Amino acid sequence: MATSFANFSASEPEPTVAQDYQDLKSTDMAEEGRKHFGRGLPPPQSALDRICPTSRLLLLVAGLCAVLSLLVIIMGTKGAQFGTAQQETWESLQSFNKTVSVGLSSLQQKRNSTSSRLTTLEQTLGREGNETEKIKKRLESLLAILHQDSNSLRCQLVELQSNGTEETKEAGGETNWRPWMEAKRDCEGKESHLIIINSPEEKKFVDELRRSAYMWIGLTDVSGTWKWVDETGYTVRSEDWGEGQPDHWYGHTLGGGEDCVHTYPDGRWNDNHCSRSFAWMCEKELKV
Repeated sequence: MATSFANFSASEPEPTVAQDYQDLKSTDMAEEGRKHFGRGLPPPQSALDRICPTSRLLLLVAGLCAVLSLLVIIMGTKGAQFGTAQQETWESLQSFNKTVSVGLSSLQQKRNSTSSRLTTLEQTLGREGNETEKIKKRLESLLAILHQDSNSLRCQLVELQSNGTEETKEAGGETNWRPWMEAKRDCEGKESHLIIINSPEEKKFVDELRRSAYMWIGLTDVSGTWKWVDETGYTVRSEDWGEGQPDHWYGHTLGGGEDCVHTYPDGRWNDNHCSRSFAWMCEKELKV
């Protein structure tokens, strides 16, 4: 079998100028097409670009900035309002403090005025009290003088009734019956004392004046010796006493003896227990 070899180099025609131009133009067009093809395809994107594109990120940042700006404006407004409210509160507190200070000052003035009035009132009451005390003492003095004059008049009447007895005395009236000690205190409360009989004439006068048959007189031997209530001594005379008296009788079962003296209906005397109750008579010395 015969082998044939093609001689390509011998059969290819030699390039011409027109072909070279065509080839160059084709090459340029191919390069131009590659350039246009490279521009049409987007560059490769990262994962962040795929999740959050740049435009959205810009919008988000812009939104955040707007929100922050709004918050700043709101907080500025609130801060201004708070500052205004704080200023108003401070002014209100200052006004309140001023009002309280004025009120306290007014109260202090009223207190001082009241204290001054009270002091003046106390001084006035003190002066009036002193005047009242003086008037009271003056009235008491006048009453004492009146009482003395009354006693003097009564004693003068008694003296006239006694036909010129040496001692002029006031005879007291009788009340309910009492023990001897209570009768003594009653007379002392009237600035007088139980009747003291120093003479037969006075004894007769007392007998005529008394309205009770049994009447305490101011004689006792409580101290162991017979004495009148003015501490003057007495010597027992039988004509003054009832029969068998004084006897210091102990049979009364009252305890102790008989140490106080009272009158009998006939005018004579008897010693008896001081706890028994009888009428009594007071007397007071005449002061001229």
